[in-house]
Parts: sequence; C-alpha cells; structure tokens
Amino acid sequence: MSVIWYKVWYDLWRNKVRTILAVLSIAVGVFAIGSVFGMVDQLISTMDAAHQSTFPSHINMFLQDRIDRDTAIRLKSIDGLEDIELLNSVSVRYKLHPEDEWQAAIIGMRDDYEDQIYDTYQLKEGEWPENNHIAIERLSSEQFGIDIGDEVIFETDGSDRVLKVTGKVRHPFVEPPQFGGDAVFLMDGRGLERFNIPEGEFGNLRVRVTPYSDALAKEVASEIKNRLAKENIGVAITFFQDPNEHWGRVFVEGFNFVLQILAIVSLFMSVILVINTLTALITQQTNQIGIIKAIGGTREVIIKLYLSGVLVYGALALFISLPLGALVAFGMSQFFLNVFNIDYENFQFSSRALFFQAIAALAVPLLAGLWPVLSGAAITVREAIASYGLGGDFGHSKLDQWVERLGQRLLSSPYAIALGNMFRRKGRLTLTLLVLVTAGAMFMLVMSLSASMVYTLDNDIARRGFQIRIGFEENQRIDRVLRLADTVEGVDYAEMWFTQPASILKEGQRLRETGVGAELYGIPTGSNMYEPLIVEGRWLQPGDNRAIVVSQDLADDNGIQLGDLITLDLGELGDSEWQVVGI
Repeated sequence: MSVIWYKVWYDLWRNKVRTILAVLSIAVGVFAIGSVFGMVDQLISTMDAAHQSTFPSHINMFLQDRIDRDTAIRLKSIDGLEDIELLNSVSVRYKLHPEDEWQAAIIGMRDDYEDQIYDTYQLKEGEWPENNHIAIERLSSEQFGIDIGDEVIFETDGSDRVLKVTGKVRHPFVEPPQFGGDAVFLMDGRGLERFNIPEGEFGNLRVRVTPYSDALAKEVASEIKNRLAKENIGVAITFFQDPNEHWGRVFVEGFNFVLQILAIVSLFMSVILVINTLTALITQQTNQIGIIKAIGGTREVIIKLYLSGVLVYGALALFISLPLGALVAFGMSQFFLNVFNIDYENFQFSSRALFFQAIAALAVPLLAGLWPVLSGAAITVREAIASYGLGGDFGHSKLDQWVERLGQRLLSSPYAIALGNMFRRKGRLTLTLLVLVTAGAMFMLVMSLSASMVYTLDNDIARRGFQIRIGFEENQRIDRVLRLADTVEGVDYAEMWFTQPASILKEGQRLRETGVGAELYGIPTGSNMYEPLIVEGRWLQPGDNRAIVVSQDLADDNGIQLGDLITLDLGELGDSEWQVVGI
C-alpha cells in the first residue's frame, strides 16, 4: 500500500464521525437518485408492457341503447376500422348476507371469455363465469373480502338472486376499490338476462383502427356515431386510448416529475455537504499540506491524496445506497402497480438507475471536491506553515471591517467573535446557507403544491352544490323523478340535468376532443347546483338562444374565441349551430 493510501485510511479512521457524516450525506443523495429513477423506470415500462399485453382497444364506446351483432357487423364496413368486440355492463346492488346493507357494484359481460379480442381479461383463479356462476375482479376480492366459493346476493326486478363465485379475474381497466371504486363482477350473456339484458344485445363497443393514429381513431368514432344515429341509437360516452401507453400514465407522470426534482435537489445538497467537509478537512490540515510540500510533495500529490479520500466516501456511500435504492424502488413500483391492477412479484431493478447511482456516488463528489482540493493544493509552504488555515485573510475587505464594527458596537465579545468566525470563511458560509435555503425552498414547494391541489379541488367541489349524482340509462320524465326524490328521507333539493355526447365542428372541421370526448350539459335556468368559473365572457342567462359556454381546454386546443359559431353534432338529435358566450 502506498504512503498516500496510508494517509487516506488514517484520516478516515481517525475522524470517524466526519467520515460517517460525509458518507451518509452522499448516500442520502445517491439513495434518492436510485430509488426515484429506479421506480420511474420500472413503473412506466411495466405499466406500458401490461397495457400492451391486453391488446388494447383504441375506442371504448358506451351506448345509450343496445345493439345486436348484425348492427356491429354493418359497422365493420367503416374505412379504417379493424374490428369490433361487443361487451356489456350494468350497475347493480349486492350484499353477502341477508341482514347486510345493499352495496353498489358493476357486472361486466363478454360475449366469449375463451376468445377475447381487445382489452383482454386474465383468469387468475378458478373458472370463467357461466350461467348461474359469477367471477369477481381480483382487486374487488381483496378489498371486499369475497373469495371463490362465496355466495353473493344480487337485487333483481322480481326477487333477490344468489350466485356463487367460481373465479377471480384481472380486469385491465378498473377503478381501484381502495380509492372508492365499486366491486366488479363478471357474468356471461345468459347470466345477465336476470338483469333485463337480453342475450345477444350489447351496450359497449371495443374498437381498433388500422393504421393507428389518434386522428383516425376519432374519425372512425365520429363515423360510428353518425351511423348509429341513423338507427336512433345514441352514444353515451367515448374513451380513446393509446395502444402503446397505459391509461394510468396521466396519474403518475406528474408525481414522478416532482420526485425526480426532489431527488436531484437531494443530491445537490449532498454535494454541498461534501464540499463543506473537504473544506473543513483541508483547513484543519493546512500545516500538514505545508509539511508534505516541504519534503518534496507536489501539487498533484496533494490533489491525489484528498480526492482519494473523496473516492472512498463515494464508494462507501454507493455500498450503502445501491441495495437500499433498488429495494425501495421495487417496493414503491410494486405498490403503485398493484393499485393499477398489474402483477409485479419478482424482484427487478433498473440498470439506468444503477448507472445514475454510480455516477452520483463516484463522479459527482469528485467533481464537487475539486474546488476545495485545488484551493488547498495551491497553498505554498510558507503560506501553509504561517497560516491558520483557509480564511486567514479575514479583515482586509470592507465587508469584513463592517462585520467587525457591527460586532463591537452591538454584540458582547463572545457573540462578536462568533460573528467574525462565521464570516472568516465566506465560501463555507455561502454553501451552508445554500443548503438551508434550498432545503427550505423544497419544503415550501412541496407544501405549497399540496396545499394548492387541495385548495383547487376544494374550490371545484364547492362550486358543485350537490352531494349525489345519479345517471340513467334512458331519458326520464323530470316531474316523475323529482317527485320520487322528494319522497327519500334526507333529500333537501334535487334537479334534473340533460347530458348528451357531442362532436364539435368549427367551419366544417371536426375539433380535437380530449379525454372522454365532448359532452353537452343542459342545466336549468337559475340553478344553484353549479357555480361556473368564468375566465372570459359570461355565464348562461335566461332568454339565451343557442348560447353555449365551453371549457378552457377545448377553447385553447382549438382556438375557439368568444363570439365564434360552432356546430354540435348530437348524433340521433341532429346538428345545430351555437354561439360561444363564455369560456
């Protein structure tokens, strides 16, 4: 072992506390980089892979009226349409024991579970549902404690029916029940007849187009709406999805971005602590630097000596943070993937995250240590022996003199000395303040972001003057529904809204739809159930004729301005022209 390494190990062992603090400060930043970037890589790639494995549809269309197989066959003649799969779903109420309260649930149905086409389900345990048997979605099984062999009581028109659970199924698109989603059951066509849905009639279309593009998917969806409208069949809602990207990306990408920023900031603060540690070490060993140079040590030897110590700090930090980062990244990925109903049982790690950790632990501290090491190595023998360390020139600048006068006039001697010592090494003071300021800024950023989200959601909820919203499969008489609502205990006020899916055209061109597509809401005049947030123009007024208020997203995406005339294609209700009076 060379003399340099003897010196390095001696300093590390003699100053154990400093060594531990330096290693831990680097390890924290490296751990943050590894855990966050490892989670991001595993989360996004696994979500996309799971999504692609189900052969996802491009268009998911729910109808207001059911269609038969012949109607679906006629739709297949649309240019660009690859194929259609027919499904069903119905909202029901269930309970496990006769004395229990009724709970909301959704029953889904596929035409043939053995020959699925799009958005395929996976049988995890038991058997596919048939006739008098049902399957349960596995997240619902875990959340509501319903297992294979259990009997579930369903509410039907005539009487309650008891059906046995014979299978567990993974559904690729289900609202997590732990966050408020209803239980999801699966039946075949014969079983669904008990809920007044005749076998051979379907209310859900899963469609793929070829070649895929977002524009073609929306063009085909519009043509499907037009053809169904000619047969007086309305479309309730339309979802579009990218076959290559998981639908849950929108929920995790913003969260991931914030975590990545915090990880980088954590590494940055670790770097500052390394600089401070090296500065303190070199200050303490200024005399030793002078002695080394006096006996023939060169500037390169001094640099190699202290950077070798930094390299040891980084290696020890990497030894600690690498396995911990990989474990936490896997654990966090597993948790979020389970929320999205994706299996992730076998331990995996991100090679990119490991590379980032190696760079963060070995290269970044070396680069950060160059400044104090080069400063210390530049000291001459005379300066080193005569000096008390870096910062020995205190008192020459106007700032130093002002600090001394301030301490003499306003502070007692101990505090004045402490103030002077603080400014004696301005670089270390600046770095220390930078750590504190950055940490405080990040704390305020996260807290402000959280408070802003809560405030925004609270304001949005406050603008909605209702606690319950109920949708109907078919249009209902307003007077009849309101009379029924008044008979329910606890109902203070109720009103009916009209909703209708729509395609929007401006100057003959179909506008870009976002999310679930465009939907027209008809709200009673003077309603207190909704208080709009108007950013431009005005809200609807009594006496308005074909006046419409559009969302800001729709206006920004399509260049819609106040006063513009747009055409609403309302499917079976026809086309009509409206003027934009508010955004």
